[in-house]
Amino acid sequence: MEKQIILSVSPYNHKYYFEPNFNDIPSEIKEELTEAIAAIAEKVNAIISVGFNEEGQIFIEQTADADIFIDEIGAALEIKKLQQEKAELLKSLQLWYMIYRSEKGQIVKEIVLLQTQGKSGEELLEIIEKKYGLEGKVFAQALLD
Repeated sequence: MEKQIILSVSPYNHKYYFEPNFNDIPSEIKEELTEAIAAIAEKVNAIISVGFNEEGQIFIEQTADADIFIDEIGAALEIKKLQQEKAELLKSLQLWYMIYRSEKGQIVKEIVLLQTQGKSGEELLEIIEKKYGLEGKVFAQALLD
């Protein structure tokens, strides 16, 4: 899996792009994230993008046309400030990703579903192992202990 950009904001044409594959992110998170990223983009005159890296961690990066001056130091400082001031927002986005897009989140959802169906611990672990392999079973066992 490579980096996945979910949001890019351009101060040059005053537009933003939100990746349609991530439309299931809660609207409150989308709106607050878009506003925060747009403010930084305008302030530092750079395209600011947010996404998930290969490990599923959030990244925020800045890019610009070669012809346009950007405040790279200011951008780095603004991104750092955003990470501190909007830590709860970023934590919510990370949690959403872990639950809905990572394999381990899928395992957690599957465990809850199987428990509501009355499956025993052994049955549950057997189903998880068939679907996700030994690593999935070990993860599920750790959750159930």
